[in-house]
Amino acid sequence: INDEMVELLEPYLTMEDYNMATALRVCSDVAGLLCWTKAMAFFFGVNKEVLPLKLNLVMQANRLKSAKKELAGAEKLLIRKEKELNKCKDMYAAAVAEKQKLANEADVCRRKMTSASTLINGLTGEKERWTLTSKLLKEQLGRLIGDTLLACGFLSYSGPFNQEYRVQLMGVWKGLLKQKNIFFTKDINCVTMLVDTDEMSEWSLQGLPNDELSLQNAAIVTKGKSYPLLIDPQGQGKNWVCSKNQYNDLQITNLNHKYFRTHLEDCLSLGRPLLIEDIGEDLDPVLNNLLEKNVVKSGKVEKIMVGDREMELLDGFTLYITTKLPNPVYSPEISARTAIIDFTVTLIGLEDQLLGRVIRMEKSDLETERIRLVEDVIENKATVRELEDNLLEKLNSVEGSLVDDEELIAVLQNTKTTAAEVNKKREISAETEKKINIAREEFRPVASRGSILYFLIVEMSSVSCMYQTALKQFLGIFDQSVNKSKPTHIVVKRIENIIEYLTKAVWKYTSRGLYEKHKFLFTLLLALKIDMHIGNISHQEFLFFLKGGASLNMNSVKVIIVIRNCREK
Repeated sequence: INDEMVELLEPYLTMEDYNMATALRVCSDVAGLLCWTKAMAFFFGVNKEVLPLKLNLVMQANRLKSAKKELAGAEKLLIRKEKELNKCKDMYAAAVAEKQKLANEADVCRRKMTSASTLINGLTGEKERWTLTSKLLKEQLGRLIGDTLLACGFLSYSGPFNQEYRVQLMGVWKGLLKQKNIFFTKDINCVTMLVDTDEMSEWSLQGLPNDELSLQNAAIVTKGKSYPLLIDPQGQGKNWVCSKNQYNDLQITNLNHKYFRTHLEDCLSLGRPLLIEDIGEDLDPVLNNLLEKNVVKSGKVEKIMVGDREMELLDGFTLYITTKLPNPVYSPEISARTAIIDFTVTLIGLEDQLLGRVIRMEKSDLETERIRLVEDVIENKATVRELEDNLLEKLNSVEGSLVDDEELIAVLQNTKTTAAEVNKKREISAETEKKINIAREEFRPVASRGSILYFLIVEMSSVSCMYQTALKQFLGIFDQSVNKSKPTHIVVKRIENIIEYLTKAVWKYTSRGLYEKHKFLFTLLLALKIDMHIGNISHQEFLFFLKGGASLNMNSVKVIIVIRNCREK
């Protein structure tokens, strides 16, 4: 079959009666022939279109086979390259990891360098102080036994005596230590050994005078093992105790109070301080066990017999005893059970008190600024000490390398920063304190005159026991003199006016209570004391005036003996 034959058959195939139904009516063979001719013509048409496709199929199959071969080769190459790529990726990841590791190590190294620099810079300032402190501590360690003996002797035996006798007593003890070849600090100060400067500053804010005797008394009160018995005729010891315990619910009572036993038992059971004031030369026997500290432990609770009752002794309980007797005589039992302390006011101590009073009245803002300054200094010192203690604790407890402890670095940095701020504040405080002290010292003559006048009044009791004047009375006269003296804006003139009014007021007040025969003596002593203080009269001249030739020291006078030989030849 070809195209021409199909073309010849086309007219027949397109006839209307050339179909299967017509052929079947004529003859079944004709119908078969008709079906065959149509099929062959259709096959030819289809085959004409399919044959190129078959050829194309064979070509494409060949190409596919060739492409598959190329694909297989490419896949093999791909697999090989992927392996190489994975290897490169592994190498890259290893390189990146190594880089990150090196970067981390560099960061750690930089942090360690920074920490080391911080440590070096922070500890450089502490090195000199710690080195000096270590050296001083080693030296103190060699003198520790002697210093401890002196401090214990001071606490146990110095209380009842005045300042002069305490110095003599300390000299005797030092001589005994030298004989026994026991080393001690030559210029030892028992107060600074027992008490830090912050606590002494707090005492000053609480109203304690700044003289050496008062500081020693306060050290015995706070550091002594026995309960203190204060010989306090002027009441300054009692005032200090009250101020010291004003926030501790201090209970004040006396032996004649109808609720004395109740007060005692309440303070023991509640852990509150108790002040027994104005005792005589005897104590209530109910206090014996308490003073001797006959404590019985029952588990963790301490108990003590008070009379016929057993009471719990809680932490916080402290007993203070005061007397207004100027020179009491106590039995050996009382002396052994208590720490007797002579709190009689001294010349320097009273002078400081009077200076504070006159400044509060004349320059209240200055005194307020001084008190605030002292409080700031105490707070700053406490802050520095707390930071230093915290730093030493961290250094002592650190494990491993110091530069790896970030908390230690932070503490050191905080300590350094705070210490710098505190030192700056302390410098400013020191400058301000100098200015305040200069301004305060302008009124020192008023306080000195007041102190001289009071002790002259006290000395008049040696002339007659009737001449007794309380410190409270004198302070009233002093305040009245400051308020009523002639005011002026010129400080020097104002001071002169206060001194003149004060001297005249005290002379009038005291003379009013003297016998007539003693008024001239008081006036003379008043003039002599003032001249001695100013420097117009020396102490030797004063003694010569009172005693005459008996006051001379014959060893200091050159004696010229003239021997005349009047023998006659």
